[in-house]
Amino acid sequence: MHLSLVAAMLLAAESVSLPDWLAGSWTTPATSGEWSEEWWTPPKAGIMLGASRSGKAEALRFFEHMRIVATAEGIAFCAMPQGKAGACFKAVAAGERSITFENAQNDYPGRITYRREGEELVAEISTLKGDRLQRWRFRRLGN
Repeated sequence: MHLSLVAAMLLAAESVSLPDWLAGSWTTPATSGEWSEEWWTPPKAGIMLGASRSGKAEALRFFEHMRIVATAEGIAFCAMPQGKAGACFKAVAAGERSITFENAQNDYPGRITYRREGEELVAEISTLKGDRLQRWRFRRLGN
């Protein structure tokens, strides 16, 4: 690849604003012993790294490794649920404290949305039509 093309791609990626309001440690209030936690690093070098886990009492039910990355084409959210290959989703809408990602090729979810509501973080997944909506309302986890 030509050096000026690489430099142009890097500059384009740096001009894309990653959702820094997402950074931190988050947890849902334990309801009937069920819990969910999510962590996001602050943006650096065009990437945010994330992880999540959920379960009931001391039993782990789900975990996921995630990243949000700035590319020449925009922002992408990539997830590896349960350590599997996973999928990437392209940002289709972004506001000051919200971002929505979509991937029409992924069975479920097709849409992932994060938004800040005051001091809370809301995460939602659904089909592209909005069916099978699941929502998590997180609060800061101790730090």
